[in-house]
Amino acid sequence: MISLQGISKTYHTKNDPVTLFTELDWKIEKGDFVALMWASGAGKSSILSMIAGIIKPDNWSIELDNIDITNFKTDQMIEFRGQNIAFIFQAFELIPNLTVAENIDLVLDISHANRRYNTLEILKKVWLSGKENRYPSELSGWEQQRVAIARAFVADVKYLLADEPTGNLDESNAMKIMDLIDALHKETKNTIVMITHDRDIASRANKLYRLHGGKILTQ
Repeated sequence: MISLQGISKTYHTKNDPVTLFTELDWKIEKGDFVALMWASGAGKSSILSMIAGIIKPDNWSIELDNIDITNFKTDQMIEFRGQNIAFIFQAFELIPNLTVAENIDLVLDISHANRRYNTLEILKKVWLSGKENRYPSELSGWEQQRVAIARAFVADVKYLLADEPTGNLDESNAMKIMDLIDALHKETKNTIVMITHDRDIASRANKLYRLHGGKILTQ
């Protein structure tokens, strides 16, 4: 379970301070696939970063499976994040001078997380068999996003955070990506938190939430 309690966050700009949240609470049950919606700039990506321990709120209590990460030191958080959390980004974030297989394996080398699938197995699951030695520049955008999905699911981690995972794709390929994520979630049963502005994409999750006025509302 992911538990956020009493989250407050204000960013201080050159002009007036911008308050995203005041006493925000949210609980996500173990194994859920949830989507969080609202317009750009509303703070959805900040919530993912807080769950991952990348940024800290002003006031907070965040627990992941009853482990309180509130006071983790930087090195503790890096180790915990590497072994427990995977990411899918809108911009793919592949390293251009590494092959498909090397991009996938690098995540495991850095995080020291346990492996769930071997590299060829996960590439087969995302319909990329035979392309393990290709470079990102030799792939289409939607193939690159499938590599990003393979990279996220190859490790045996509990949580997957997806930030607009279909934002760079057309509608047809976006739905195919969601088919992949849904199928892999049914296998792995990890907890997925996905943010999106697209209601059709959000509807593919098991539960839908909306961020409004600094609060998270059930839809």
